[in-house]
Amino acid sequence: MRRILWVFVGCIALAVPLSAQTQQVTKVGICDFTKVLTTAYKDTKGYRDYDQVKSEYNKEVTGRAREILDLQNQKLDADKAGNKALSLSLEKTVSDKQRDLDTYRRVKGTILQQQQDALLGGPVLKEIYDTLKLVAEKGGFALVLRSDGVYKDTILYRIPEFDITDDVIAALFAKQGKTYNPAGGQ
Repeated sequence: MRRILWVFVGCIALAVPLSAQTQQVTKVGICDFTKVLTTAYKDTKGYRDYDQVKSEYNKEVTGRAREILDLQNQKLDADKAGNKALSLSLEKTVSDKQRDLDTYRRVKGTILQQQQDALLGGPVLKEIYDTLKLVAEKGGFALVLRSDGVYKDTILYRIPEFDITDDVIAALFAKQGKTYNPAGGQ
């Protein structure tokens, strides 16, 4: 009986460290590369050029969408007035303009994405990755995921403490001789 008790105690002694290891949770962080780029590199010529093109794109899309909405309202008025000829004409115009807007969004959106990808390429990307690696290692993160762009839908839930975006920006600012205040930007 005593022998069985000692074997049982020995098994428990061996099992305790193993169970502690299996319950260890790996620390995972997330980083919003777009925020890093738009915050830490906003003073660069490449980013200013991209921002200008993006602003022009947004204005154009907004203007075209507003024009389509106005035409749709005119069509409703024509329908209420019983003017079928005008209503059909406006319906065709709305359809054509909507198709043009969809094409513009697709083509110009692809160009904007390529321009943003180019900004995040080469030395900028290397600097972000190197800084991210330092911040992650310092924070004890075993894995860091992107939380922007095409990756934004892959993260279903996150604890804000695991978002290291502001830490990466602060480290990049420090390299540039600046200080970063997440609440105020700089």
